[in-house]
Amino acid sequence: MDVSQAADELYGLPPQEFTARRDALTKEARATGDRAAATEMAALRKPTVVAWLANQLSRRHPEAIAPLFELGDALREATATLAGSDLRRLSSERQRLVHSLVELARTLGQDEGQRITEDVARGVEETLHAALADHGAAQQLVEARLTTALAHHGYDVASGDPSATRTSARPEPSRTRGPAEADREPAESRRRAERRSRLERDLGESWALARQAADARDEAITAADRAQRARADSEREVTRLQGELADAEAELETAVRADDRARSKRESADRTAQQTRQRVTELQLRLDGP
Repeated sequence: MDVSQAADELYGLPPQEFTARRDALTKEARATGDRAAATEMAALRKPTVVAWLANQLSRRHPEAIAPLFELGDALREATATLAGSDLRRLSSERQRLVHSLVELARTLGQDEGQRITEDVARGVEETLHAALADHGAAQQLVEARLTTALAHHGYDVASGDPSATRTSARPEPSRTRGPAEADREPAESRRRAERRSRLERDLGESWALARQAADARDEAITAADRAQRARADSEREVTRLQGELADAEAELETAVRADDRARSKRESADRTAQQTRQRVTELQLRLDGP
C-alpha cells in the first residue's frame, strides 16, 4: 500500500482508530523495506473531531459539497466587483447551504456514535465558510484529508481563483491615454481598493455578529432546556408533596375519628363510674342506718 492509499484509508476511519491503524501501516511499510513510505505514513497526523467530520462529509456526500465551489466563485466575484445586490442574495444562499451541511455533518457524526458538541458544530461551520471563501481551502475539503479545522479570514478575491481572474483580466481597448486620465487611474484604483476594504470589513463584522447571535441562540436554548428540566423537577416534587399531604390528611382524619370515639367512650365510662359511686354511697348509708 502506497502513502496515498494509506492516507485515504486512515482519514476515513473514526478518530479513535486512526493511531493504531497508522502505526500498523507504518510497520508493514518498514517490513517491506519501503523506509521512505514508512516515514511519510508515520508523519500523518490524527485529525481532530472537526476535521474528521468535515472529511466524512466530503467523502460520503460529495454531491452536497459540490455547490460550495460554484457558490464560492460567485461570492468572490461579487465581492471583487462590489455587487451589493448579488452579495445579499448569495449570502442568503450561503447561510442555507452551510446550515444544511452542518446538520448533515451532525447526523453523520451521531450515526458513528460520535458526540457532536456545539464547539465541534461551529468548527465544521467555520471550515465550510473557509471553503466558500478560498478556492484552495475548498480543494483541501474535497481531498478529505484535513487534520484540523480550516480558518475563515474573509473572501480572497486575489488568490488566483477563476472568477477573480475573469474580473481582473478583462482586456481594454488599446488607445493613447492623456496625462489627466493617467492621473485619474491611481486615484480610481485607490477608491476601488478602499471600497473593497470597507466591504470586506463590513463582511467580517457581519460574520462576527452572526457568530455572536448563534452563540446567544445556543446559550438561550441551553438556558431554556435547564429551565424546562427545573420546572419538570419542581412539578414532580409538588406532585410528591401533594401525595404526602393527602396521606397525612387521611391519617389525621383517621386519628381525629379515633380520638372522638375514645373521648365518647371515656365520657361514657365517667358517667358509669359516677353512677356506680352514687349507688355505693346509697348502699353504705343504708347499711350504717338504724
